[in-house]
Amino acid sequence: MHVFNRFLVVPKRSPAYRPEIDGLRAVAVVAVLINHLNERLLPGGFLGVDIFFVISGYVVTSSLLAREDGSRWQFLARFYGRRVRRLLPALVVNIVVVSILFSLFSSPLDDFYAPIMRTGTAAIFGVSNLYLLRQGTGYFAGDNYFNIFMHTWSLGVEEQFYFVWPAILLLCGLGVAGAAGGGLRRLKIVSLLVVTVSLALFVGLSLNGQSERAFFLTPARFWELAAGCGAYLLHRGGGSARDLGRRLAFPGLRGPLSLVLLLAMVGLLLLPESWRIATTLAVAAITAVLLILLQPTSGVGRLLCHPVSLMLGAVSYSLYLWHWPVIVLARWTIGLTAFTLLPVLALIALCTIFSYRLEGLFRYGQPTGLGHPWVLYPAMTVLASVVSLGLQGPLMGRIFAGQRSHVVGGSLNMKRIDGTTVDTVHCFQEPTDPIPKKDVLRACRADASPGRPTLYFVGDSHTHMLIPLGGKLLASGGYNVAFLARGGCPVPDFSRWEDGAAIPGRYRLCRPSTDHMEQMLLDRLRPEDRIVLVSNLAGYLSSLQGPARERAEASYATAIRRLGTAVVSRGAGMVIFAPLPTVPQAKLSGPLTLCQPEWFRPSWSQAPQCRPVQQPRAAQIAATDQVRSFLQRLVAEVPGTALFDPFDSVCPPDADQCSSHRGSNLLFSDDNHLTNAGAWLLYPRFRAFLASPSPAS
Repeated sequence: MHVFNRFLVVPKRSPAYRPEIDGLRAVAVVAVLINHLNERLLPGGFLGVDIFFVISGYVVTSSLLAREDGSRWQFLARFYGRRVRRLLPALVVNIVVVSILFSLFSSPLDDFYAPIMRTGTAAIFGVSNLYLLRQGTGYFAGDNYFNIFMHTWSLGVEEQFYFVWPAILLLCGLGVAGAAGGGLRRLKIVSLLVVTVSLALFVGLSLNGQSERAFFLTPARFWELAAGCGAYLLHRGGGSARDLGRRLAFPGLRGPLSLVLLLAMVGLLLLPESWRIATTLAVAAITAVLLILLQPTSGVGRLLCHPVSLMLGAVSYSLYLWHWPVIVLARWTIGLTAFTLLPVLALIALCTIFSYRLEGLFRYGQPTGLGHPWVLYPAMTVLASVVSLGLQGPLMGRIFAGQRSHVVGGSLNMKRIDGTTVDTVHCFQEPTDPIPKKDVLRACRADASPGRPTLYFVGDSHTHMLIPLGGKLLASGGYNVAFLARGGCPVPDFSRWEDGAAIPGRYRLCRPSTDHMEQMLLDRLRPEDRIVLVSNLAGYLSSLQGPARERAEASYATAIRRLGTAVVSRGAGMVIFAPLPTVPQAKLSGPLTLCQPEWFRPSWSQAPQCRPVQQPRAAQIAATDQVRSFLQRLVAEVPGTALFDPFDSVCPPDADQCSSHRGSNLLFSDDNHLTNAGAWLLYPRFRAFLASPSPAS
């Protein structure tokens, strides 16, 4: 421990300091670190954040109740002063340094660049959790592994808690000298009420397919922080703020019970993420009970008070700040492998030591020559914001250390038409998302000219992947475009399940959502508009054989006839997309620029999906020919409907092989979803198709 003291600032602790809590922090931060390095090693390691939330509720409540100031203003000013000194300097330095490093190694043309940098800007003001929720994180959530500021969501939750909790204590009559009695009793009632309401919100959102809201929203996380407050109130009892609760009943059982609970906590960290709701509830409850039971002199308490545990607990904030950016920078550059693990860990350690010394300088010392705190801390915030915004604006790309000749192919989850609100956030829905009550077409329609006809692209995730094609069509003149997509839900909906099979819960909203979508479109259709149906029909039918397939095709044909009749009655037309070729490769959910070699990104660090995959063209034609023939027969009998075949655009007739690449550009982000570069390949033939006489014109 003496070696560590040479590098770390070791403050003088107050008599109320509980070293075993630092030991719990060590468990939490190590769990998060292991999970972020390789989630297969510790699948439930993300629960370390939940442990932190409960501890924060305990410690903040303890800090607030330990003081009685002369006025409410003084109470708030001193609390926020302590919080700012504790959190802000290390945070703004982290965001500035990481933003600069990220700009060095990430192309400004990458679809991920702007959202990631905006996450950092939001983190400066403690709202990155709200920004990440707005960005959407479900269907394509794997991309979060490449957001260098993703981990700041939990800091946002805590900072929003800090804005509310002191006010609650004041309303309960606490924190100010001479306040009326009964404050602790009122706080206990409020804490119980907050835990009940917030926990109900967390469970309700989680069970109703809104796991992103349950994860990111502070009201859905407040129960964990309030549970920490409740633990402190139970631990403190009716004594002073320094009462460590040694008068609890059954002292002989405290040690064994603490050991069992700690082992149970470790066991929860080994459970898979699919158990998230249950493990989150359990780990929060266990943490709250341990905060009551633990003693530094007991067996478990002595273990948690080991010098290494105390050191890790003391630096946990700085370690949390830096571990994730270093890991993600490795993913953007040299890769995260067994060979790069040691230098990655060494860099995390160095950054943590530097950050903790900075943290201690402001938290425990008094920096000289830096100005008055009321000027210094706002100035630090402004400076960090200027750097972050500058790297997104006038300085964007100026310090990029890679090649500037690459054609960026886009990514799976960041589709957009520049200068419009047509993008993934507004125009793509999870299959489990509630049916929107508001007019989503308003945001998902790009009008270059009110007099132009509109192409309404609707369908599943294959519709979403064509948003870049819509941008080309909009820019070339002649058409306005609109996009509405819902993952796993074809338009029109049809019976695509085996006879007697229940519709999977994930897709139970497909039918009502599609009906709602169709009605919105029909209400807006004008003469010469066209509905463009893009869905993975070949994929939906591929698992069906014999009579089951015939029934599914008949169901689809009936739905097309019904929709086509309604469309033609409004003087509009309908286009159906035929199947694309497929390439058997795993989903590349991260930034597609990672498939482009750079001096800082050796070829051996690239994902296997970055390597070209080829399939015989004849075999691909044969695999999709049955669906293609079915659609050809269908459009021949449905007035106002035409079939567009994108196959030759992606796999030219003169090629023997269908490839996942065209030159150095990746065309597919998985086995059947096009990248931006792949979608752009469709433009010449689709533009010519729209201009030619057809039944859908």
